[in-house]
Amino acid sequence: MDPKAIVADEKTLKRIESVCRRRFPDGNDADECYVFVIDRLQADDYSRIRQFKGKSSIQTYLYAVINALAADYKRKKYGRKRIPKAVAQLGEWAEVIYRLVCWRKYSFAEAYDIVLVEGHFQGTYERFLEKTDPIRQAPCPENPRFIAVDDSQMQALSHMDVPPSNPLEELLQKTDGKRRAKAASIIRDATERLSDEEQLLVRLVYGSDQSVRAAARVIGLKAGAARRLLKRVLLKYRENLLAEGIREI
Repeated sequence: MDPKAIVADEKTLKRIESVCRRRFPDGNDADECYVFVIDRLQADDYSRIRQFKGKSSIQTYLYAVINALAADYKRKKYGRKRIPKAVAQLGEWAEVIYRLVCWRKYSFAEAYDIVLVEGHFQGTYERFLEKTDPIRQAPCPENPRFIAVDDSQMQALSHMDVPPSNPLEELLQKTDGKRRAKAASIIRDATERLSDEEQLLVRLVYGSDQSVRAAARVIGLKAGAARRLLKRVLLKYRENLLAEGIREI
């Protein structure tokens, strides 16, 4: 039994991805879970794989280990945090926004950009404010900025001095409110046309705040190659935006 080959096997990687996506509807959380599980399986010279005693099939054993590690990731990141019932009743899109603003401490304006790009919400910013009013009323002790505010206060919050977390957000922030939805749609469509490898790299680095080196390890690239690939992807985004007349980039 070669533990390294087992972890690198396509079936194992697909199983890890499946478990993480089932446990975490938010794509960023699922990607972070994926990286966490792989890192733990590789830790201490694949000690968890080497503990297999043959009392069941290796696939059954792996499934149990992967599920346990996914649960460890959830406890490590969120502890006993729970989505408020009033938010959960609104649907997955509301849970994504609550995690972004409450747990990850984005402003609502930043969350609007992100959910547009990822396809969780479609519509104007005014419609977003209307739909998210119940979310803003929900309790969130983890983030003092997560408070019920009116539209004018929301605009003030959206311009707080919070540094952009990645180039995709920078691209959106350079457009005005009316063109932001169009820019987000262009980026989302461009992302769908990327290769699977490019999409995963973008999600890991820009969606989950993974280092390029860590993301490269997950998809089997050298760090330098991953950086070059990211540059090409960003160029594609810029070219698509320019082609649609969005030049504030």
